[in-house]
Amino acid sequence: MTRTATLAVSIAVAICALSAVPAHALKYAAPEHSLKADPSIPKWNPGPVESHPEEELAIVGADIMDEMVMEWTKIYRKQYPRLSLTMDLRASGAGAPGLVSGKGQLAPVGREMFPAERKAFVDKFGYEPLEIKVATGSVGSLGKTAASIILVDKDNPIDCLSLPQLDAIYSKTRKLGYKEVNTWGDLGATGEWASRPIHLYGLKPVNGIEQYFKEVAMKGGEYKDNIQFVKGKGFTHAFTVAAEDMATHPGGLTYALMANVTPNVKVLKLSSTQGGTCYAPTVESVYAHKYPFSRYVYIYVNKAPGKPLEPKVKEFLKLVLSQEGQQAVANERVFIPLQPEVVKEELKKLD
Repeated sequence: MTRTATLAVSIAVAICALSAVPAHALKYAAPEHSLKADPSIPKWNPGPVESHPEEELAIVGADIMDEMVMEWTKIYRKQYPRLSLTMDLRASGAGAPGLVSGKGQLAPVGREMFPAERKAFVDKFGYEPLEIKVATGSVGSLGKTAASIILVDKDNPIDCLSLPQLDAIYSKTRKLGYKEVNTWGDLGATGEWASRPIHLYGLKPVNGIEQYFKEVAMKGGEYKDNIQFVKGKGFTHAFTVAAEDMATHPGGLTYALMANVTPNVKVLKLSSTQGGTCYAPTVESVYAHKYPFSRYVYIYVNKAPGKPLEPKVKEFLKLVLSQEGQQAVANERVFIPLQPEVVKEELKKLD
């Protein structure tokens, strides 16, 4: 089989892999922004990549990143037409096992790796996987690594909370140093709200949204015992259940997504530090990562300490972190391109 034919077969396999994904896995996301990649991000300057017989670059990971990955591969394969690209984009949870088994050399993951996933990798190789930020998450698109938000009763007098306050609300350990919090009065509310207990909702561990909240707001601390863990048809629906339930539990608070906002709740502004500037979850604040729960999505690779990345892997990551690669992110209009300073820091990891 010729190299061109091999490439054609590989792309066909990629399309079949995508079509084999369960129907509920890939979701349409309406455009959220019209951003462009920052013009100061350098363009891609491709280096040499050898193409030995049957040489492949295998990508295994997140279905929610399919559009970006497809655009990156289109650009990449034009530069290296003799290299065979294969894609298996089933789920974020397929990325780490793909790296551990060696079936994938690039693992797009729409969240941070779970501790158990990292442990499996470290147990096999003796070092951590290399984590590369490749895009910013969406503001509120369901299934597209949306920014987390905090919901409270629509009549709650509190308009902004800090991460130290959220830590004290949810955790026993209070690693961010705020005083103990049990009532809305402990957060500054007055009148009838001063003595009202905070009724907490959350998701039972482990899932990506819960793990992200726990790390950012609690620095991995220990949950309180009075959290009502909610259930629904999928974890995103569970947040809507929590939002609706607040109507029967005055004083409620939950982390959630923009897609879970119901008429009886409101979205709080958030600050990273006590007394810091409060930001709403907007395109501008998420793009700049000023909103505390702005997220990233990643590509993980296997890079042994002190050893260089394979050229074919390094060049793909260089493309992703280039003007062309970040414009491919922007073109989807859901995931958000990286800031130039973030690109600069991520490129350093490749050497």
